[in-house]
Amino acid sequence: MQFVVPKFLERESIIAFGLTFKKLAVLGGLGLVLVVLYYITPRVVFITAAIVLGAGYLAAAFVKIHGVGIPEIVRHAFGFLFSGKIYIWGKKHQQTIQLVPRKKQEKGSHEKALLKFTPESHLSGISSKIEMGNLPR
Repeated sequence: MQFVVPKFLERESIIAFGLTFKKLAVLGGLGLVLVVLYYITPRVVFITAAIVLGAGYLAAAFVKIHGVGIPEIVRHAFGFLFSGKIYIWGKKHQQTIQLVPRKKQEKGSHEKALLKFTPESHLSGISSKIEMGNLPR
């Protein structure tokens, strides 16, 4: 059975002037705040507030960082700052590998080595019987 998967899952519908509902609401809120400030504050304060608030509102409406809007980033930042955090203090268990240099063997030391068995020798067969406990009685 085949299913149709939509192409644009994160696409919001455009309402007016090529703007989505969220962007239109942010710009409307900016206009409302600026009208209120125009009638309440002196002209110099209004101009500085209009520049600062306008930049903030426009950044909130149009700027996205890695596909995430500014209001959501601010909300996550405050959530992180005021949430409980767990600090675990402990030594990490790390395995360390130490390289130990081999001692060079002298030429005469090969003769002094322990008795070595060849695969065909009877001693290797007897030693395996001893290890397995299969000696005849």
